[in-house]
Amino acid sequence: MQKLCAWIMFLILVCPGNGQFGSENLMLPNERETLDDCQLRFHQLYASPLPKPAFGRPALLKEFAHMGAIGWTQKDGNVSWLCGGTLIWYDFVLTAAHCAQSVNGLHPDVVRFGDLNIYSSDDDKYAQQISIAKIIRFPEHRFATLYHDIALIKLEKNITVHDTVVPACLWTDDEIRFRTLEATGWGKTGFGLEQTPVLLKVTLKPIDNVECKKVYTNETIRKLRFGLQDHHMCAVDEKMDTCEGDSGGPLQTKLLHNGRVTPFVVGITSFGTACGNAAPGVYTKIGPYLDWIVETMQKHGADVDGDTYNATFCSLRFVDYREYEDSVITYRDNEYASYDSDNRHMFIVDKLPSHVVKLDWDLGGHENCYGVIFDETTVLTLAQCAAHAGEPVKHIIYSSNGNDTKVNVSEIHIHPKYTEGSGYYNIAILLLSNLIDIYQVQPTCIVHGSSIPFNEVHLFGYGRKDINSFWYFSSEPDPAVSLLRPRVTIQNATECRIPSKYSSRIEKGLTGEHICVGNDMFLVPESCEAIIGGIIDGGKLGGLYPLTFGLNQFGRDCGFGEHSIATGLASHVEWMKSVLLPNLTTSSDVLHYIDSDLHAGDSCTSYNGDHARCVPIARCSKNWKSHLSSATIRFCSSSSVVCCPLTDIENSFEVHSELAECPNIVSKLKPKVPNGSLVYLGWVIEDALNFNCIGTIITKKIILTTASCLGNSVPNFVRLAGNATKLTFETDASFVHSAFNATDNSNDIGLVRLIESLEWSSFVYPSCLWMNRTHTPLVLEMIIPSGPEDVFFSRLRTMYNSDCQRTHGTQLKEYHICARDFQRNVTCVSIPSYLQWERRDRVQFVIGFATDAPDCDSWNYMLFTRVSAFVEWISNVL
Repeated sequence: MQKLCAWIMFLILVCPGNGQFGSENLMLPNERETLDDCQLRFHQLYASPLPKPAFGRPALLKEFAHMGAIGWTQKDGNVSWLCGGTLIWYDFVLTAAHCAQSVNGLHPDVVRFGDLNIYSSDDDKYAQQISIAKIIRFPEHRFATLYHDIALIKLEKNITVHDTVVPACLWTDDEIRFRTLEATGWGKTGFGLEQTPVLLKVTLKPIDNVECKKVYTNETIRKLRFGLQDHHMCAVDEKMDTCEGDSGGPLQTKLLHNGRVTPFVVGITSFGTACGNAAPGVYTKIGPYLDWIVETMQKHGADVDGDTYNATFCSLRFVDYREYEDSVITYRDNEYASYDSDNRHMFIVDKLPSHVVKLDWDLGGHENCYGVIFDETTVLTLAQCAAHAGEPVKHIIYSSNGNDTKVNVSEIHIHPKYTEGSGYYNIAILLLSNLIDIYQVQPTCIVHGSSIPFNEVHLFGYGRKDINSFWYFSSEPDPAVSLLRPRVTIQNATECRIPSKYSSRIEKGLTGEHICVGNDMFLVPESCEAIIGGIIDGGKLGGLYPLTFGLNQFGRDCGFGEHSIATGLASHVEWMKSVLLPNLTTSSDVLHYIDSDLHAGDSCTSYNGDHARCVPIARCSKNWKSHLSSATIRFCSSSSVVCCPLTDIENSFEVHSELAECPNIVSKLKPKVPNGSLVYLGWVIEDALNFNCIGTIITKKIILTTASCLGNSVPNFVRLAGNATKLTFETDASFVHSAFNATDNSNDIGLVRLIESLEWSSFVYPSCLWMNRTHTPLVLEMIIPSGPEDVFFSRLRTMYNSDCQRTHGTQLKEYHICARDFQRNVTCVSIPSYLQWERRDRVQFVIGFATDAPDCDSWNYMLFTRVSAFVEWISNVL
């Protein structure tokens, strides 16, 4: 949570809209100290949230629109509703065979639909009551036994399909893996009580037939002489609310698709014990009788075939009449529902996030193995995906701008504790032979804390388009496969339900390295298959940074009903550090803060709890710098003053007074123009004045520039870029760093001295030197003159030198700054140019000068000479 809060603070400071693109509270260390730096390392400057629409359409009394009451018309015209049934076609009802006649030997003659209260006319608006034409019992059923208790009722005419009267689907799979089921009916609510006039539902838990047999034995019930059979199933109400008299009614579940739910009938209520005993009810399973159901309906005129009750086809047949899933409903009554489609659990998306990659083998391998881009050369994936049939993964494929790019894998690091086929330590690091272009692909951020700061997250999978599209209103199937982004809930270890087929992978149970995700509702089959090695993510924090919590290992149906298990990345950060930061022995918090209550000379407490004092950073020894990677750095009042242990304070050089006072001077001047410190350096060549270089004013008589610009000559004039009474000033000397090397432009720093002093104003003022030698502001501006009186700015972000070193031809030095433009792929600009950073009070700091690099057209970054590395030299010259 501490990390998350730091990130939120970061977003407040840098997001568009608050007037600042940076703050002195946000600085990047010169060298990488932690893996928890994604939000700084790959900082994006802009983001735009999308609006959420809301919609509405009629929603009627349709929770159990397939439920029918089967009745016997009495001589007085009243109807006795003694059984329930399930509408499964326009003119067919499924019920129990023992409902084909009453105890008096009479047959039912009518079925009523769309009516919750069968003894009241208050809700008859949508009721449909249709006479029975024929009852067909399963041929092997006998009234003297409790076997094959299933029958079909053919109606005299078709029902009128309506929101309140719609056929249900049939669950035909032998495996019934639902944790709970619902039974509905107008049965008795308790022992000795009257039948309820209002349709009731009860939630039941399926139990194994072995347990059920302990109640229903041959001795207990004469009609069950051969015991329970495979076509039987049992379910129990643990709340002891089981109702007597629901014979023939459905035992059902609701499966999710298209942002809606369709009822699937699993069984038919057959028999049970009296209410209140918490004893299981026995139901006739649908699956074993599917062929008989279809053949019987065909013989009696129904236009059905073997695919009619295919789960996909059946779900789509009446999709526009089904209820919306609860999560999308924003308001509901008996006649109307408003909904927000953005709240649904399943989204069709056009493509995987750019930071998700597919793993690839030359001769075929895992068809469903993915990974996530961690930085330009690193992909995180599962250990189980690192090889196939003994062949290591060869490539990763990522997409940018609609094109696929293949990059070779150069190194594979599998967690040393991983065992093949195991769900423990299932993580691997792939190092790439070439850089991924992060101008096109934004790497992911991983959360390092032990807890995930969200209740709901997302994973990715593939599934049929037709049963996942929220706006799909056609009964015609479309088998095309779409990429899906399911919304799932974080489950704790006790709530986590793992499919039995995967239990061997975690035989020791779930541990802290596992993330369990999913939802309690089940999907229509073929709805979603999760991608392996795919991310468990929380979207983008503040719309800026993609967050990844884990990599999906296994699961069924994308974690719906039975949950998916992922490798939590936070649990393996230390191992990742050992591979990616092998020279780093301790951990760090990458965010460093300024304590505005502390000033130079104040006592403070250092990183290790020792007494310390706030001093200019130049006076804190190299011994202190060795602790940068193991401490949360504490700055006092500004980035140039640090809380330094007393034993590490050095009697260093004195910064020249004009340089030290610069921030106060500029703050009082209240600058009115953005380029009041910019100057052009001019040489008289063949009687013409040529302004070939730029510099920035740092004192009333000193201009800071580059040695490569000065060469061995002194410019004749300096021309101000700001609005001043006098614009041109003569010079009398220049100073080039003694270690400057014109061949490689190392130590590329120089000074020019004016003969006449400048006069400060709100239009002409100095640029202050950035003196922090360990940290640099994250977001900078590059000043690029485009003419004698014209300047434009380009916003850059600071990078680690080690990131640029991956493609740089020569060794970068400590005095280099690496920065890139995230809005363009190439940062290179013609010399001259320099970096600056502006504080909130308009005080500008010069950070670095561009080095002369004619080959920078091939770079996606720019190198600058770091000014803070030369503060001592500048002060000595002054």
